[in-house]
Amino acid sequence: MKKFVFILSIFSINFCFAQFEDKDIEINKYVHGTLCLSTEETDIAAVIIPGSGPADRDGNSPAFNNHCLEMLAHGLAKNNIASFRYDRRLLRLKELQITTANLSFDDFIEDAITAVNYLENSLNYKKIVVIGHSQGSLVGMIVAKDRASGFISIAGPANKISEKIAVQLSKKSPELANTTRAKFKELRETDTIKQIEPFLTGIFRPSFLQFLKSWDQYDPKEEIQKLDIPILIVTGTKDMQISPKDAEELKAMVSNAELLLLENMTHILKYDTETRKNEEGELVLHPDLVPALTKFIQEL
Repeated sequence: MKKFVFILSIFSINFCFAQFEDKDIEINKYVHGTLCLSTEETDIAAVIIPGSGPADRDGNSPAFNNHCLEMLAHGLAKNNIASFRYDRRLLRLKELQITTANLSFDDFIEDAITAVNYLENSLNYKKIVVIGHSQGSLVGMIVAKDRASGFISIAGPANKISEKIAVQLSKKSPELANTTRAKFKELRETDTIKQIEPFLTGIFRPSFLQFLKSWDQYDPKEEIQKLDIPILIVTGTKDMQISPKDAEELKAMVSNAELLLLENMTHILKYDTETRKNEEGELVLHPDLVPALTKFIQEL
């Protein structure tokens, strides 16, 4: 299904209409997404990788629609940068006839590689930029190596998932954090966890253990150092899930990476104190996000 949207943009005293088109694409049975095109021809395209949990290609979840990744794609298109955003396998388990026990973090990497290859080989884009949001940042680091012209991390964690969870739980109890670290250690060494305390079943549910193990083998600080392409690291100061410290730690791993801390930006890329809404009544993206990404991409 095609969707045409017309946006009125103001540049000084001049007015112009920018048009973009969303096309639903099925690359293979695993990778279904949306190709966002501008009306002008371009040789630059981005793969937008969503974050963890139930977030879909647009950044929405069953509990809360915010359309942040859809807005990001449309913002880039208005600046003549095409993009492809897609749903992860996690959201299509029933359709694919698989369970969480069958999932691996490597599946997420494979699907992102499929998206990059599609833009390059099937659509013939000359410059491919990988944009990863939250969990997608780690996926993007791995995928971008030897495949992309540039990499953008948005709200990306700096630590392995085991340490990230432990740090979050340490705010409740140091003992809880230590128990979590011990459970991850047991999982790495024995491929399972014999006894899971009731207060940790939400994290270490049996059907999710192998995915956690496959995820935890990747360290963002190590993966980002493997990249020899331009890197932009972006995090908001009002992000309740990923702190500016994460961005600073990633930046410390790569001296020539660009670091951008956006004042008052939340995890869903909105401006914390902003009240402006779009035509659908949703809060707009942080006003500095798309211009910063556009500048970085156009200068590659």
